[in-house]
Amino acid sequence: MSDTKKGKTQISNETIMSFAAEKAFGAPGVYAMGMNISAASLTKNILGYDKKTLGVRVSYDEERGYTIDINLIAVYGANIPETAWNVQKSIYDGLKDKYDIIPSDINIHIQGVHGQ
Repeated sequence: MSDTKKGKTQISNETIMSFAAEKAFGAPGVYAMGMNISAASLTKNILGYDKKTLGVRVSYDEERGYTIDINLIAVYGANIPETAWNVQKSIYDGLKDKYDIIPSDINIHIQGVHGQ
């Protein structure tokens, strides 16, 4: 699950994806996870893989650290900026507390609204 490089422990992208999806889905105003648009993610989604990390993309760069992209469907009537902020904060605080990771970017993409 982790990879040690130059004295640092690097957590796998899959672990971070799963953790971020769990935190995002539990935030107020989130109806469901959205969908990544990359070819790799579409293939995984069509074949039924990675359902728990649907809508999450994580990349790691030695210099910048982790970048996390979250695609969401918001609940109708939810305050979109507040929902995005709550998701960012939940993921940031959770990664910092559980894994001692401070991501460089957490990008929230609201892909739609569900309801009425």
